[in-house]
Amino acid sequence: MCDRPAKWLAHGGEEPNGMDSATPGNGFAEQMRDLGERFNPFEEPMLADPYPYFAEARAAAPIFYNKLLDYWVVTRYADVREVLRNTTLYSAGNVLETIKPLCPLARQVLTDAQIRPPPALTNNDPPSHSRIRRVANSAFTPRRVAQLEPFVRDLVRRALDARFTDGTADLIRDLAWELPAQVILRVIGLGESEVARVKEAAGNRLLFNWGLPSDAEQTELAKDTVALWRFIEAYIANRAAVPRDDFTSDLLRAREGDAPALTHGEVGSVLLALLVAGHETTTNLIGNAVYWLLNERPNWEAICAEPALIPNAIEETLRIEPPILAWRRRAKREVTIGDTRLPAGANLLVLIGAANRDPAVFADPEAFDIARPNMRDHLAFGYGAHMCLGAPLARLEARVALEELTARLPGLRLVHGRRMRVLPTTSFRGPLELPVVW
Repeated sequence: MCDRPAKWLAHGGEEPNGMDSATPGNGFAEQMRDLGERFNPFEEPMLADPYPYFAEARAAAPIFYNKLLDYWVVTRYADVREVLRNTTLYSAGNVLETIKPLCPLARQVLTDAQIRPPPALTNNDPPSHSRIRRVANSAFTPRRVAQLEPFVRDLVRRALDARFTDGTADLIRDLAWELPAQVILRVIGLGESEVARVKEAAGNRLLFNWGLPSDAEQTELAKDTVALWRFIEAYIANRAAVPRDDFTSDLLRAREGDAPALTHGEVGSVLLALLVAGHETTTNLIGNAVYWLLNERPNWEAICAEPALIPNAIEETLRIEPPILAWRRRAKREVTIGDTRLPAGANLLVLIGAANRDPAVFADPEAFDIARPNMRDHLAFGYGAHMCLGAPLARLEARVALEELTARLPGLRLVHGRRMRVLPTTSFRGPLELPVVW
């Protein structure tokens, strides 16, 4: 069996002490308990469509406890934004921990390999996070992002020329799967020959950190994690010896005043984040955008007629179907959310997908409306100090993909009768395939 966290053992396998006393009444406590027992992002029906459950939970309780994950689940926009914003009360240190505690064999794989990537961006807290973020920002400049547009457009056009030729295609396999990986590899300084390796490694990493694999699967995924880290270490050593005009070389050279340069381990952690979330989220964004636009046909026709509306379509997609559905934080000390007191060390799963459809913020939140006035208030890229570093690049890639698709294939349609299949994780949501015809 896998190890359980000490605080789970302290609860004796029951709900944490104080659940009843921390809520207004037993009826409310029972409702919270019911919500917690039904929350399972790895299985149907929630895997296919979590949003009806999100709406029910958001209306009933700001927060509830889930025994399966040993996490407190935060549902409402104001609370989700505050947890993401407040680095004084909430730590990002648990973001890259495995949702399923490591079983002994998987733990041994990582221990034997001495794989301990230092906290850098996603799972780091100020002041260390602030230092690394400033250095990364100085390397990931608006100029560097803007210079990528011709490259992105050429990639999209080549994919359309080669794969969208006979009236049918899979939007994910034939465009959205490869494109963001090609772009992020260009940024990092790696060649397109590494796309297949990086995409496979990223998918494994998502299941390892945010999935619920069996012990045998987790052990194999731990081996994949070791292989990916070794690949990153070797690449950094190469760039340290022979710098080039790329993001990795810039990270190794960058300085902030008298502060020391980033260590190779810190650079490795930044690259590890980019080699996973730096393209998987954009694959999800492109797939989600096409799915919603073609399902809500007037919106597709609107952006075909007026391409200037495409940025709106992207923002509304980010709101209604964010590529990252949920994220994590840990309480640094005792906190209160709603009427519920949480102890120091409590793990929080903040439901970005629920927050983005909160009727307290977004009118008619279940509607896909590319004319929505406050669509940019979504939390799809996070909020505050940990706002996604790659958000401008993701928006650029999605915009170019939609510009080229609408110009060339205005008659694009979904193949009906196919359910949207997604990866079984707590956090990453996008179609694994999206058959289209024209």
